[in-house]
Amino acid sequence: MTFDSRATSRLAAILFTVLLIQIAVIPHFRVAGYVIDLPLIAVLLISLRLSAPNGALTGFLVGIAIDLVIHTPFGMTALTFSLAGYAAGTISSQIVERNMATRALAVALLAATTTTIFACIGALIGLEYVTRRELGAIALVTAGASLPIT
Repeated sequence: MTFDSRATSRLAAILFTVLLIQIAVIPHFRVAGYVIDLPLIAVLLISLRLSAPNGALTGFLVGIAIDLVIHTPFGMTALTFSLAGYAAGTISSQIVERNMATRALAVALLAATTTTIFACIGALIGLEYVTRRELGAIALVTAGASLPIT
C-alpha cells in the first residue's frame, strides 16, 4: 500500500489521538486493575492493512512516541511495537479478506504475544517490575480489550 500525503497525515492524526487518549483517559478506566494498551491495538489494526515493513515502521514510530512518555528504557516499547507491526503486516494478506471474527482473533493473539514479548525483553535487561506483575492477566486484558475494538 502506498501512502499519499493525505493518508499519511490522517494516519498521524489518528495515532496522535490514540496516544493522547492513552495518556489522559485510559489510566482512569482500568479493567481488572490493569490499563489497556490502546496504542498497541491501534498499531496492530493499522498494520493489518499495511505491508510488513510499513507495519514495522508504524509500530516503531508509535513505540518511540510512547517511550517519550512512559518510564521504561528508551526504545523498549519501540522494539516490541515494531515487531508487532511487522508480524501483523506479515499475516495481513491472509487476514484482511477474512471475516471480522478472524481479524479480531488475530489482533487479540498478537496483542497478547506482544505483551509477553515486552515482558521478556524487560526480563532480559533486568527490569524486575515488568515481570513481577501477573503477566498472563495483563496479556488477557489487552487481548480481551482488542476484541470489541476490532
